[in-house]
Amino acid sequence: MGRTFFFLKRLGRNKKKQSLVERSHKARLTRLFGLLLGLICLHTLLIMRFEALPLSDALWLTLTSMTTVGYGDYSAATIPGRLTTVALIYVLGIWILAQLAGDFLDYRQDRREKMIKGLWRWQTMSRHILIINSPEKNSERYLVRLIEQIQQTPSLESLPVNILTSRYPEGLPTSLRDRGVKHFHRDVHTQVNLNELHLDCADYILVLAPDEYDARSDSLTLDMLDRLKREKTSAFVVAECLLDENRDRFISLGANAVIRPVRGYPELIVRAMSAPGTERILENLFTHQGASMRRVDIDLSGIQWKTLVSCLIEKGVGTALGYIDSSDRVITNPEALDKIQGKALLMIVSDSKTLTIKQVKNALEDAS
Repeated sequence: MGRTFFFLKRLGRNKKKQSLVERSHKARLTRLFGLLLGLICLHTLLIMRFEALPLSDALWLTLTSMTTVGYGDYSAATIPGRLTTVALIYVLGIWILAQLAGDFLDYRQDRREKMIKGLWRWQTMSRHILIINSPEKNSERYLVRLIEQIQQTPSLESLPVNILTSRYPEGLPTSLRDRGVKHFHRDVHTQVNLNELHLDCADYILVLAPDEYDARSDSLTLDMLDRLKREKTSAFVVAECLLDENRDRFISLGANAVIRPVRGYPELIVRAMSAPGTERILENLFTHQGASMRRVDIDLSGIQWKTLVSCLIEKGVGTALGYIDSSDRVITNPEALDKIQGKALLMIVSDSKTLTIKQVKNALEDAS
């Protein structure tokens, strides 16, 4: 408990220090810019007085002198004008301009490093996808596949993706940054301020299980869902759940879709986002719960696909999804009027039913 308190205290202190440094950068830039603007105004007014130049020409002389361009069309001719130019422009002006340029480059570099390391506070963010947590094993490979699937889905491809995780303290891997992914480096379940994540502007929130083999991950997800519910986000929330008995609790806390963590198939999450409900059908295909895929080796010769499908459904046998032709190619979702030639039928069948070749043959008698 003491170590946890110390860690949180140090993390808060570092965060406060980073915020102070950022404000210090901005304050210094503002101060230098103000000094530079005041110097330009003063020199312009003095040149107008000493050199009898109009405002536009005096300002032009000031700017060309300060930037060391020196076109030669105008120059200070009087002693007071030259002394003014030396003191205000050559000594102070160029020094301030150099300081301003250097501080601006430092600020940009510091800003870039914070963005890479996930420490930057994004001020504008809307219609984004927020991924909370990252897998403990093969995290980069999984996230890359997940992002690829998101960016290949028409309804999701234009939405920016942000990842909230305590991993990657030195920044996201190049494979993720190159895909435009932004990063929030925070201790997800202790130190994150959800207001920084612009939850009110998010379209989707994905809460991943840190460890797909450790049931304690459900406790962490429950905590996060409770916090999201308190924020009253309108985003579509997808949560990974290890134990089936926790599904109802996830839903009661605002999860719109609850799925098992299937690390080899990140498309499952994407389907839950782009076509809610289909993820349950796909998920059940991985397990024997409700319905499962079956293969029936049977001769299929010249049967029209729509007739085959309707006969199997009418007889209550199952639903045909595809077939295997004579060249061992798997044909899925054929055209309704296609007359198929194959040697095996691929079907989805209720687990409560016993499927035999004889049942399928009897059902297809009307189709032949």
